[in-house]
Amino acid sequence: MPKLAFLSGTWTCTIRGGPSNGLVQDTTYSFSPDGMWMTELSHDTGTSGADWETQMWGYDARSHKLVAYQFVSLGVFTKSVDGWVDGAFVSHRDDNGATVSLKPIDGRSFQWIIESADHSSIVKEDCARR
Repeated sequence: MPKLAFLSGTWTCTIRGGPSNGLVQDTTYSFSPDGMWMTELSHDTGTSGADWETQMWGYDARSHKLVAYQFVSLGVFTKSVDGWVDGAFVSHRDDNGATVSLKPIDGRSFQWIIESADHSSIVKEDCARR
């Protein structure tokens, strides 16, 4: 988790592909005092706040593994987290098997890549520091 500290702060993210193509989100990342948990808060820009997401990423000391919990208006979703693999932070959605990866680009940008379990769909979310 400490290698994700560069995310701390506010970002503007644009989604490319899928049903949300072109959607812009404001996303804020913050960390617990020990640096072992990251909170991700996002909402769609230009909306009344109806489209929002809160996600917790971290190390569960009891189970000895990285975990992620995503809270959205439709419910709670979980991810199994591999951690850092070949320069990307990799996880897998437990409900549909999609691979969700974060790739740092430079100090002011990064990209989320969501690939369906059958590899038929890829959605990219390009984020820039605000």
